[in-house]
Parts: sequence; C-alpha cells; structure tokens
Amino acid sequence: MTIPLFKPYFSNSCRQHIFSDLDRILASGQLMLGEFKDKFENLFAQTVGVPYAISVNSCTTALTICLKYFDVEGYEILVPSGSFVTSVSSILFAGGIPVLVDMNPETLSFDWYDLERKITPRTKGIIWVHLTGFVSPESKEILKLAKDKKLFIIEDAAQALGATVDRLKAGSLGDAGCFSFYPTKIISCGSGGMITTSDNGLKKYAEQIRLFGKDTKTGEVLHLGNDWFLDEIRACVGYHHLKELKSNLDRRREIANRYRQALSSHPALTLLKVPENNGPGYYQFVIFLERSINCQKLIDTMRAKYHIHAKKIYLPCHKEKVFRKFDNGRLRKTEDTLNSSLCLPMYIQLTDNEISYITNSLIQELNSGT
Repeated sequence: MTIPLFKPYFSNSCRQHIFSDLDRILASGQLMLGEFKDKFENLFAQTVGVPYAISVNSCTTALTICLKYFDVEGYEILVPSGSFVTSVSSILFAGGIPVLVDMNPETLSFDWYDLERKITPRTKGIIWVHLTGFVSPESKEILKLAKDKKLFIIEDAAQALGATVDRLKAGSLGDAGCFSFYPTKIISCGSGGMITTSDNGLKKYAEQIRLFGKDTKTGEVLHLGNDWFLDEIRACVGYHHLKELKSNLDRRREIANRYRQALSSHPALTLLKVPENNGPGYYQFVIFLERSINCQKLIDTMRAKYHIHAKKIYLPCHKEKVFRKFDNGRLRKTEDTLNSSLCLPMYIQLTDNEISYITNSLIQELNSGT
C-alpha cells in the first residue's frame, strides 16, 4: 500500500455528467468561450459570493492579469516569501517590483511588523496568500491597512477554494481573488484558473486580455493580450467538479479533525490554531516539528519505511535559485516555519484506517527519535 500526498477525485455521477457533456461539446464544434465557460463562471461567482468570475488558463495568468489591470509596472508589490513561486513571478511578468515579506508562524500569513515597515511611497498593492487553504485570522487588520494606505489587495486563493473567515469566502475579501485548478487542488480540470471580483472594470479587462486583448463586441485589439482563455473541455470538467465542492470540503475537514485528535497532544508537534470564525479549506494538512527533528529525514523515512508520502509546504521563495537576489537574510521566520513544516496526505478518498495508519506511523517515528 502506498499513500500519496494528493489524489484528485471525481465521483461516478460527476464522471458520467462530464462524459455526456464532453460528447455534446465535441459534436457542437464550439471548443472555446461557450456554454460551459458561462456555467462554470456563474457557479464559481455564486460559490465565492462575488458578482463576477472570469475563467483563464492558470492561476499564474489570473495573478498577472490582475496586476496588469492595476498597472503595477515600476511599483512595489508586497508579497509573502512563504508562498509558491508564481506569487512572485507574476509580479515580475507584470513589470512590478516584488518586496518579500516575512511570515507569522501562527497564521502562515504576513508578519505584521514586517508588512507595515515595508510600505513605501512606491508601494501600490499587496498579494495576500492563503497558504494551505487557511485564511489569516488577522484578515480585518490586513484589509484595514490596505484601505488606510490606499493599496489594492489581490488574494492568491489558489489553495483556498471554499475557505472562510467571518463567514466570508476566500476570493471575496480583496479587490480580486485568483484560483487554481491544477491537479493537486481542491477542484481540478487538469489546469486552469479563475479571477473573482466585484470590479466591473477588471471583469471587462480580463475578458479582453485573455483573448489577445480584443474588445469582446467589436473584435478591435485594445491591449497586448494572449490566448489565456479556458477552453470548453476544461470548463466542463471544472463546472461539474465544482458541484462536488461541499462534499469535498466536508470530507477534508473530517480528515483534518482526525489528524488533530491523533496528533495534537504530541510534544514534538505544533498544529495551527483555528479560531471559531475560521473555516480552512484544508488543501493541505500541515504540522510543525520541533527544531531537533530532521524534517527531510523524517519525510524520507515515512516514504521508504511506511510508503506514506509527505512534504514540506515549500522552499521559501527567496531560497529558490531564480529569486535569491531577494534574499536579504532577514526573512528568518519564513525559513524557520517552512523548514519545520510537514504536510500529511490530504484527499477525500483517504479512509479512516489509512488516517490511523499515517498518524500511528508518524508517532512511532517521532518516538523512536528519527
């Protein structure tokens, strides 16, 4: 038995609906910007609780389009180093200047002092990342700071579909939200992305730039765009998978509760505190190891000895070779937090027996001094 870190799941009913509708799409000959683009976008906007959702070919594209709309060229954009690399690369693609911010280990979001002190007259906006599907409990403070300083906020909600804070959905809090449908994500259509917003101007701009910059009515090219649309086949898959979001999230939260029950009392582990007003999406279930434990050795042992896959959240962005020019030696909380992180398997097909096997194996290794 091998237990992977993630595994996409489509129910029998979901697959049958997809098969039927894919046949209809292929028979129609309309492979882009058709019925299922509309269905997917409308359902997604309703799910997140915003007026508009605009489908694109990736979350990286979604971030880049939003940044271009906010005209960031030559301006500084605050972004956590504790994120996936595309949160930073999208700023560069849009001509902006990334300013990497340190992490608060208790929220996996911004270190408040570092965020405030890095705001300058050249700062134009913030990319707020909901890492592992957890929206920072300091959301009100982050939003107030942005409003007071007249900064836009783009939520990188790639990992946070369905996550909530104060009953508000990730992707509805800032000026725009950006989502991913990569195979590891909570819902997937192979690849793809979505922008959510209440800004009608952003909606129109995104619809134009995703199709070579064309005016959607006249066909006149207004912007330097690209073929960044989401085709009908992936829109169909995404639409039907989105219909299963609630059951997906319910099972992820059940799995997270079982992990918590089994692991919360172990002295070598720290778990994220989840306030009552917070509903994580649990894209990943993450625990943190005490410093004496060699995290990579534990990951290797879990795979070799127990056939259980695990990983750290990410390498800090400033430690990736392409971004080492941003490493000023002062992003230590990010380094310490991510280097001690351990993501356990999280997908809805996990059985209760497999969860017990994972937690018992982990505890056994921790107790043996691995």
